[in-house]
Amino acid sequence: MMPRSVRIIFLVVIELARKYTRSLILGFFVGLALSFGFWKAYPIVSRTFTGPVDRIGMVGEFSPSALPLSIQDLVSSGLTDLAPDGSPRPSLAREWEATNSGKTFVFTLRDDVFWHNGKNIVAPDVNYNIRGVTLVPTGNRTLIAYLQYPYSPFPTLVSKPIFLPGLNGFGAYTIGKIQLNGENIRSLTLYPSQNKKGKPKRYTFYQTESQAALAYKLGEIDELTEMSSTSAVGNWGSMTVTEHVKYDRVVTLYFNMRVSELSDKNVRQGLAYAIPELPFERAGSPISKTSWAYAKNVRNFAHNPVEAKKLLANTFLATTSAELTLSTFPSYLDIAQHIASKWTDLGIKTTVKVETSVPPDYQVLLSAQDLPPDPDQYPFWHSTQTATNITGYVNVKIDKLLEDGRIELDQEKRKTIYADFQRRLVEDAPAIFLYYPKLYSITRGK
Repeated sequence: MMPRSVRIIFLVVIELARKYTRSLILGFFVGLALSFGFWKAYPIVSRTFTGPVDRIGMVGEFSPSALPLSIQDLVSSGLTDLAPDGSPRPSLAREWEATNSGKTFVFTLRDDVFWHNGKNIVAPDVNYNIRGVTLVPTGNRTLIAYLQYPYSPFPTLVSKPIFLPGLNGFGAYTIGKIQLNGENIRSLTLYPSQNKKGKPKRYTFYQTESQAALAYKLGEIDELTEMSSTSAVGNWGSMTVTEHVKYDRVVTLYFNMRVSELSDKNVRQGLAYAIPELPFERAGSPISKTSWAYAKNVRNFAHNPVEAKKLLANTFLATTSAELTLSTFPSYLDIAQHIASKWTDLGIKTTVKVETSVPPDYQVLLSAQDLPPDPDQYPFWHSTQTATNITGYVNVKIDKLLEDGRIELDQEKRKTIYADFQRRLVEDAPAIFLYYPKLYSITRGK
């Protein structure tokens, strides 16, 4: 028989259960939901507040709406992706077709891709804002792009990653905490997306390489990326330095074609032959050597003082009073001074001037040009592009090749067009394409 005290407790419990049945049932389900939510959120909470993090420093100023492309690619993708040679390949779109002579592109989307919030990606989600292009979804899997003018590189253009509001993507990483300094990002953290392995990555941004190097020395970060040199870090403890050549950028010597002394092709070619050998991989063309459209058989302006003197002998610069000003930026000052000394040795007194922006009245400019993945060079060399054609170059044949190259849909025919473009442009020498710069990543030793 049940003891009296136990029986009293039992009766009290029964009475309370009868009186508060609804509250107890509600509490049970709320507790169950909270328990389920905890175990669902635990991996996110765990990786946010515990565990190792890759602490990376980058140089540059970026806003949440304009992240470095290397970070964007970790978080999301575009309709297409780019192969190493710059040609487009399937990504979110499994296939596409160009019609209407390159004014219409029809993309068919995959059905197995999901945003980080778990929602299936559908055609209306694709939110590119491209001038002269109208995007029209037809159902969930088909997206039609109507272009104002034919443009064969369009599939390359839509390799840019897409996002939902809140920087929600569908890549291997999600964006977590962002710290701002005014309108620019001070730091941001990426976490592996669901079912993806890897450590979180915390990026901190610095205005200069010297600031980034100091942060590395102070232990704030363990890795530096995209550094132009290792001098700011020196031999600071145990570290691994990885060097890579940046084939999508060319350090270039531009001649201002509006300056009468430089309008003579013999002058430009003579100055090109006088440029000394530099400790970098030579470029020689405005199209990257990794591109499917790169042409090898262009004129080679290797250092040749004899040929330089021969070409310059009967030009304006052969006079004893000839002078030039070579404008450049601080990062290229040493190279500019080296080139200027060789030109001075030829009897052409050359002064180096350091600038913070491209001066409109420069004579010769040493700078770098970022190369687009597609060989289309229309903005840089077509005579109508006064804002971006900084040399003021005008050549009817070059204009025609650039016009044909961006409307031709057949890649082999485009390759022939751009091979001719490269040969003619390099021969005419409105600019001398010097070298691909080196960049360095520095990682702290374990």
